Amino acid sequence: MLIDISRPLYPGAPHWPGDRATAFHLNARIAEGASCNVGELRLSVHNGTHADAPFHYNDHGATIDALELGRFVGPARVIDACGCAALTTELLADLGAADFAAAPRLLFRTDAWGDPERFPAVWPLLDPALPAWLAARGVTLVGLDVPSVDELTSKDLPRHHRMDAAGLLILESLDLRGVAPGVYELIALPLRLRGADGSPVRAVLRRPSV
Repeated sequence: MLIDISRPLYPGAPHWPGDRATAFHLNARIAEGASCNVGELRLSVHNGTHADAPFHYNDHGATIDALELGRFVGPARVIDACGCAALTTELLADLGAADFAAAPRLLFRTDAWGDPERFPAVWPLLDPALPAWLAARGVTLVGLDVPSVDELTSKDLPRHHRMDAAGLLILESLDLRGVAPGVYELIALPLRLRGADGSPVRAVLRRPSV
């Protein structure tokens, strides 16, 4: 069974303040005499559930189409971080080297995005030391159920840059409500947008076969 952990995209969907809102329009309609319905979509690539490319915060970083697709598919561990003010190594204290090797992608469930119809103002942030600590243990991707690894008002994006220095890919705005902690298979492929700084993804989880 697939568990959809993507936030829906629709006109009026919450988006980063100042970014382009999601707009969808049918330019051709069967009901109006056209041979088929044809839609047009306009949005920021950071609306809804999305992947950041290093180019988003590093002018010399890789664009989304240049990233290895395999990093977005494979074993992932959902971490219960509900109620935590920050994401720290203490949340992972029970995990050993074998656990990180078995699931080198970590998805933090904070439930901090309380109302899915409204963009949140605050959310838990990664401890500054966490990216390098994770990379040293073989982690390759970090996913969050909040809009960003940095705070809403950040201009210099220090945590994005620490993730970049550690070689970690970023998924943001996942919907992990109701997903129990544990290991799953993640599938979260970005679109092949040439030269883009990010991409919407349709992120799903499924339990690995026993």
